[in-house]
Amino acid sequence: MEISANGWVVIAVVLMILGIGGGAIATTTYSPLGQKIPFTTPITDLSTPISGEARHQFNQGVWAYREKAYARAVDCFTNVIGFEPNLAEAFHNRARARANLAKKNDAANDFVTASNIYSRQGSREGLDWIKTDLSTLKKI
Repeated sequence: MEISANGWVVIAVVLMILGIGGGAIATTTYSPLGQKIPFTTPITDLSTPISGEARHQFNQGVWAYREKAYARAVDCFTNVIGFEPNLAEAFHNRARARANLAKKNDAANDFVTASNIYSRQGSREGLDWIKTDLSTLKKI
């Protein structure tokens, strides 16, 4: 089968469009809205012991976060919250992942919830961490 000159032009244009679109998708997946990722690491030390499916989901969320799969990390930490609604670190990590996805309002709400839980636990370290993270969120 022979391709005409016009056919080659069409193929070149389609490949160029696909290349630009693919690059844009990759960029927004790894760096939403072209922003620098503000929170590069998840919280791994837990203030309360957890087990079973909550622990599994937490570990999966940490793994996804480290792989920069922030949307999947949000899903995992949401699952953890379903099992352990008073686990500050689940809200804290979900807030960080949401901030990395440029979802500032959702992130702020999760930071506040994590802060309230840390406060009830008397975790000064957790509260200090939230204060720093909220300051970072405000700058992005």
